[in-house]
Amino acid sequence: WKPGSGIIHQIILENYAFPGLLMIGTDSHTPNGGGLGGLCIGVGGADAVDVMANIPWELKCPKVIGVNLTGSLSGWTSAKDVILKVAGILTVKGGTGAIVEYFGPGVDSISCTGEFVSCLHQLVGPKVGENLQ
Repeated sequence: WKPGSGIIHQIILENYAFPGLLMIGTDSHTPNGGGLGGLCIGVGGADAVDVMANIPWELKCPKVIGVNLTGSLSGWTSAKDVILKVAGILTVKGGTGAIVEYFGPGVDSISCTGEFVSCLHQLVGPKVGENLQ
């Protein structure tokens, strides 16, 4: 996209993200595209060069941590409250190298915007200290 098009958070959602997508991006906000059902991964420059040069890109298969949401968000509760609770339970050690997948009837009470936020904060391992401050 051209300079002045907008911030990547919105550009990805409005123009590129869709269910089933595999996206490799060089921005730390790339994962928010998962809010529309894609697997969107932020990578460093060297990995991006490999992808653009059509060199096979390898990724260690991450562990998947399932979080069954059974209740619903109400009042002033937001998706970020759920994320912070999960991050506190997992800690850095438990969340590193993992994808956290939320499922169950409670997911229906999370807005589309909340899902973007949830995906964006899935860097649970390295970001736990930052998110809990």
